Amino acid sequence: MALPRRFLIASAASLTALVALAGPAFAHANASAKAEQAGRTAITVSIEHGCNGNPVTGVRVALPSGATAVTGTNSGAWTSTVSATEISWTGGSMPANSSADFDFSLVLAQPAGETVTLPTIQTCTNNTEIAWIQAAGGEKSEATQPAPKIVVPANSTSAAPATTAVTAAGGSSTTAVARMATESNAVTDAGSETNASGRYVFLGVCAVIVIGAGVLFLKYRKHPTRS
Repeated sequence: MALPRRFLIASAASLTALVALAGPAFAHANASAKAEQAGRTAITVSIEHGCNGNPVTGVRVALPSGATAVTGTNSGAWTSTVSATEISWTGGSMPANSSADFDFSLVLAQPAGETVTLPTIQTCTNNTEIAWIQAAGGEKSEATQPAPKIVVPANSTSAAPATTAVTAAGGSSTTAVARMATESNAVTDAGSETNASGRYVFLGVCAVIVIGAGVLFLKYRKHPTRS
């Protein structure tokens, strides 16, 4: 028995909705690195969505322990600012359903092949934020909000003297990570609520779609349309 056209259309619409919702619900902040001249490393932090439908208006990234000669890249309306423990971008706006890359370069103290975490906080409109700081320290960390990570590329490690900075797991300065976590525990809480609510909505929609498709299938199975 051929399935009715209305059932096929409903199924296609359901699949489209699932694909559209899956991205924001499960996307994370990511990072990549490549070696540059003079022992420098170029890093790109990618933000893949806003905060529960709110546009991104700022990004903060904790610098790895011992990092020197940090230089940020301005892009469009985004302006970078470097402090002793982090680099940030402000002044721009990224739509909630879009993505953006934030570039900077620096000299790393960690050897080639070592994994370095880059705790990141994205700030959005309506006083919403997401803290991507998992595995960087802090009791509020969640596996669903992992901090971006890079592997130090070959030929990019500085020959500078060993740093005396205390290093957390993953090569991030404990001072920077602790400050990002304690500066606003609300940041981490907001990030948890934002990500969790997105997943709950996604799962709820999935359940409704599956149930609806099942009802339609049973209906037309019992009462097939006549050609």
